[in-house]
Amino acid sequence: MDTYSEQISRWTLNHLPARITEALNSLAAFERLAADMSHRLAALPARPDHVPTLTGRRLLVDLGFWGSALVRLALVHSRTDAVLDSTTAGDLSFRHYYARLAAQSASGHPPWQSFTSIIIWNVPTVEVRLDGDLHSRSEGIFDGPLVRTWTGTASEVMLWELFKVGAALGSAANRSLEPIVSGAVSAMSEESLSRLLASHAFLRSFRQRMVNFSRGQDPRGEFSIDVFMNQIRQFGVPWQSKAEAPSGPHDVESLARDAIFGMPQIRHEQWRRDRSGSMMSAEGKRLEQAADAPTLAEVIQRSVAKTRPFDDLTVSVLVAAHDIYEERRKLSAAHYGIARKMLYRPQRAQSSDRAGIPTLAVDNSQGITGMSDHDVQRFDHARRVNPLENVLAALPSDEISHARSLIQESLSTHSVSITLRHPGTATSCAQA
Repeated sequence: MDTYSEQISRWTLNHLPARITEALNSLAAFERLAADMSHRLAALPARPDHVPTLTGRRLLVDLGFWGSALVRLALVHSRTDAVLDSTTAGDLSFRHYYARLAAQSASGHPPWQSFTSIIIWNVPTVEVRLDGDLHSRSEGIFDGPLVRTWTGTASEVMLWELFKVGAALGSAANRSLEPIVSGAVSAMSEESLSRLLASHAFLRSFRQRMVNFSRGQDPRGEFSIDVFMNQIRQFGVPWQSKAEAPSGPHDVESLARDAIFGMPQIRHEQWRRDRSGSMMSAEGKRLEQAADAPTLAEVIQRSVAKTRPFDDLTVSVLVAAHDIYEERRKLSAAHYGIARKMLYRPQRAQSSDRAGIPTLAVDNSQGITGMSDHDVQRFDHARRVNPLENVLAALPSDEISHARSLIQESLSTHSVSITLRHPGTATSCAQA
């Protein structure tokens, strides 16, 4: 790591959370922090045009945390000046320096902090294996195991890890299904059945991890709802108008999953389009491709129409496809359960008693991307629809039961393992 990048990274890890806490309680401390940041940024190349690619990406992570901290603090202290324009880096404003870094990084990164910079690049590398075989790898870009945060809390680290592990599991699940959806793999084949079962195992593992997270089963302790609502979420501030702050809805794998399974009851296409401006350019293109492809159910239904009579393999594929829609429903319910527990219910209780609550930069009555409890519930209801219900209803119940018992037996033998590692070292490993 270049010396100037090392210094920025070390200061972000060791000093940023404490300086933010101090600045939240004092306008003078906020002004000192902004001035100190400008001083430290002066050590960077005056213009980022020739910053090495990896160094540029590391700076996008660290400076992303700086930028959102500055915006939040300016809102808390009712400062009307554009803090990202008045804070300087080299001979550019912070805002323009960051945008130039994003362009120089050759990654398609937007000109403001993103889900990728907070989560994917920040958290150590995540590997997802099924029965020992690698199915997904999401790279971190730093050499050590430490995760950058605004709050310096275990809760924030746990949240970023959950997001990244979820994205990696989502990638493994989606990649298993995409050859079926694209037609590269025949829907009524042994390989299709194997891919359906693998995807099911990955989604189930993701759901189990969300349930465990909600129940406070992490060895580092229970996730703090207060830290989430009144500290972590408060940095979810857009850097400019028409830009969204990074949030879970910017996870490309979650959006791709909805495209693969279908969201017929709501205007999901517009929802996806609204997110794309704050995502990596390659992610936006991938989502367009997923949206243009048929859904899994459509592919299965078309194949069924051409298949008569149904042999044991066909019945097994139909049951497996139906049941993966059920697993998708359970995963959505787990997500909605976390949103209610961690945000919507506490917000209603908190709104009646604001005593001792710090000034908010972000409204806790809705998600970072503006979704209310009702909006999230609508998405959950749309994901409950199983378009293969009628297909399965036409099959003899004894054939369904037999196929399902074989499928459950196969699923029970699958072992999904998650490894978090930085170069040369596995930092944690979990089985699901």
